[in-house]
Amino acid sequence: MWDLNQDLDSIRNEFPILARSVYLISNSLGAVPRQALEGLKKYYQLWAEEGVGAWEKEWWDLSRRVGNQVASLIGAGEDEVTMMTNATVSYWVALSTRFASNADNRSKIIMTDHDFPSILYAVSKIAQCMGWELEVLRSHGQPGIDVNDIAKKIDEKTLFVATSHVYFKSAYVQDISQIAARARQVGALTLIDGYHAPGTLPVDVKQLDVDFYIGGCLKWLCGGPGNAFLYVRPELASSLKPQLTGWFAHQNPFLFSQRMEYTQSSYRFMSGTPPVPCLYTAQAGLDIIKKIGISQIRQKSLNQTELIIKKAREREFSLFTPEENSLRGGAVSVGFTHAFPVKQALEKRDIKVDFRKGGDEEPDVIRIGPHFYTRDEEIETLFKEIDAILTSREYKKFPSEIKKTT
Repeated sequence: MWDLNQDLDSIRNEFPILARSVYLISNSLGAVPRQALEGLKKYYQLWAEEGVGAWEKEWWDLSRRVGNQVASLIGAGEDEVTMMTNATVSYWVALSTRFASNADNRSKIIMTDHDFPSILYAVSKIAQCMGWELEVLRSHGQPGIDVNDIAKKIDEKTLFVATSHVYFKSAYVQDISQIAARARQVGALTLIDGYHAPGTLPVDVKQLDVDFYIGGCLKWLCGGPGNAFLYVRPELASSLKPQLTGWFAHQNPFLFSQRMEYTQSSYRFMSGTPPVPCLYTAQAGLDIIKKIGISQIRQKSLNQTELIIKKAREREFSLFTPEENSLRGGAVSVGFTHAFPVKQALEKRDIKVDFRKGGDEEPDVIRIGPHFYTRDEEIETLFKEIDAILTSREYKKFPSEIKKTT
């Protein structure tokens, strides 16, 4: 085990970018560990030496092994986590388990306006194709929605409650246990986006009692893109037949049968060939998180997000993140005038945060995401540089609006 006080220098040395920048954007992309490069070298060497034999030697089983590493961090059992390419595809697969059969005539999906837009896009289009009703609960400019207001909407017509464990913009932690309990009471399924939870706060999918839990290694797990994951409650998994599927989900894939027969393992929810190089990059971050332990990481996260809130309050900046510890994830969203150009000026100083545009009732914010490798002094540096940029009006050198892509 590593101690975050005594071993911080050694831990930081595992992440090359920390030597040249103030990295406060792990809520968007976790810093890459040195050992991720060794994983990629192993991938290449195996391919170079074994050719197609790499599948039999390691590649075929790699999704299962990485899935089990993830499982150990979210309270899941062995072979209960399926590695996926991204969260959106994971949602497609989960939703597709109800394409062919809906004997109880359920047709409503409940989401919120704080859920990640890519998921809203995917669910809304599938709902439209399937004739399902999508009900999006409104937050009215608040960082969260009262869990009781969500629970009231869950009824016998509800097919899925498809919402977030931690909201991506505000870092508001939802009471998923209460949502799951209400869903179970009326026979609805819970489909939870946990992307902003594992790696920064304790997660136990069995205690949460969710049906589907989707996340990824991209952010707090420091595993890079192409490494999303899907947990399905075991009592449910064996009876489901996802309609978005492929040969990896077949019980005898190398027979190349034209008839689909699902495997009983976590591969049941896979589709085609996985992004093997990405699986190699995921392992180093998962190993480091396990060596440190989530309880240490969570305590440090709370301390540093409290420090960010204190610094923001001293400057009379607005907050779009809860101050209550139990409701706050790993990041803090801070609002102030000229947030977008200030973010660009910070980038020029090698201080990395990100910006999120506000809605009709929400402020523009920069999101600040410290992680287990962050020093308190780096948070002090961030706010001193924000002060300097605002005082000197350096922000005027940068665009005030995000450019549209074509």
